Amino acid sequence: DLTLLAAIIYCEAGNQPWDGKVAVGAVVLNRVASSSFPDTIYDVIYQSGQFTPASNGSLASALANGVPDECVQAAQAALNGENPVGGALYFNTGSGQGMVIGDHQFY
Repeated sequence: DLTLLAAIIYCEAGNQPWDGKVAVGAVVLNRVASSSFPDTIYDVIYQSGQFTPASNGSLASALANGVPDECVQAAQAALNGENPVGGALYFNTGSGQGMVIGDHQFY
């Protein structure tokens, strides 16, 4: 779970500040906890139509090649309960809604 979460953080927020990295991890974990989404990190990340890196090959590449330590640390922080976005289940760029961290909006 740690490696997969770190890889999706890298793909989605590798160029974002620390809080943005942890926030992506928190969204994944919020989804795991929600009855509206699958109940494992793997199933949340690979749910059809949800995380582009899971379907376009960039997640597989990150898993094969490794990710920066900061992304692993952010994943561990999220797994340890750090959550800068409350109950947010989604994030994107440019939606104009939700909490802004770096280049993403979390809602």
